[in-house]
Amino acid sequence: MRLIVDVEPCSPSHGLALEEAIFEQVRGGGEDALRIWVNRHAVILGRSQSAVHEVDMRQAASASIPVLRRISGGGTVYHYPGNLNVSLYVGDGRSLKGVKETFIRLGETIAAALFRLGIQTSVQENALFIACKKIGGAAQARRGNSLLYHTTLLVRPDTIPTQALLLALRKDYHPVGVRSRPHAMTTLAEATRIGHSMNEFASVFASELCKGFDQPLWKGYLTPKERERAHELVEEKYGCDQWNLYR
Repeated sequence: MRLIVDVEPCSPSHGLALEEAIFEQVRGGGEDALRIWVNRHAVILGRSQSAVHEVDMRQAASASIPVLRRISGGGTVYHYPGNLNVSLYVGDGRSLKGVKETFIRLGETIAAALFRLGIQTSVQENALFIACKKIGGAAQARRGNSLLYHTTLLVRPDTIPTQALLLALRKDYHPVGVRSRPHAMTTLAEATRIGHSMNEFASVFASELCKGFDQPLWKGYLTPKERERAHELVEEKYGCDQWNLYR
């Protein structure tokens, strides 16, 4: 399994374009991959969600925070440099079984990695919790037997609070279509007072996922084809309101 680690915050449109580009490579017979990465500020919609019913568009615009749409389902999340994204691309995900089983198994793998760092968490469906507060959520995209699983872990707080942007955290939330599931949230730094770098988290996540899949990890890089395809996807999709805001 190829390991790609880059904890330098990237352009949100490029970050999401790489998700799809790597997934395409794996679906086409490329090697399974694990990508651990960080995004700049952005609100990320689930594929089937309505932007105006999930995001305070005025607040996002005033803070120059873009709103983008990913290819996986699920609810809206706020990405910023204090988050760590863990993405797994599997050509044949049948051993993980269905959607619910995949969320539980991979959530427990992430929880085991955090436990190695002295952090106790629990898995509830597609989310990770410390006590009753959410510190991470996951989503999936499936194409035939191929699987993209990605989760966002809240590592440190941001200067812009999530509730300023996400309507699901407000009392008057009235979604159209797929709804987000609001929970009280915290970050690993706030909940544990344990300080770890993004690279330390990346190392232990990679180790646990490698063990869980019984596959050797090798430090890899983006291929020229993936880079080229990501550039195309930014131009035709993730950099365009026609895709990001069509609902």
